[in-house]
Amino acid sequence: MKPLLEFTNTMKNKLLFDLFPNELPIFLEHLEKVCIDLETNKESYSQEWDTAFMPFSYWLSLSNATMDIIKKHSYNMKKSSKVFSDQLFYTYTSLFVIDRIIKFAERSKDDKFKLAVVLLYC
Repeated sequence: MKPLLEFTNTMKNKLLFDLFPNELPIFLEHLEKVCIDLETNKESYSQEWDTAFMPFSYWLSLSNATMDIIKKHSYNMKKSSKVFSDQLFYTYTSLFVIDRIIKFAERSKDDKFKLAVVLLYC
């Protein structure tokens, strides 16, 4: 196995899925809800957006691209770490999805999952 510092986003997420196969389908459902909420309430989020790192319009485009991937590959992503990691973490959607995994893990009841997310992303 490679050192963690040499892992790509795709590799990190495949590992996370392989270690926590029951947690990631729950995350995908959460991610879908977040994408729907962002699209539904985009005017409100846009007005409150205070992140200088990127404009809200770009964040929303990442969310919409993520939602398109979920719609197209949801069934297979819940079953396969390869599909999960290849589809969500190969492009810039990884910025959005990693942010959401970190926030999802913060509320997880699985302490090992929380630690794994911190180890991989923080």
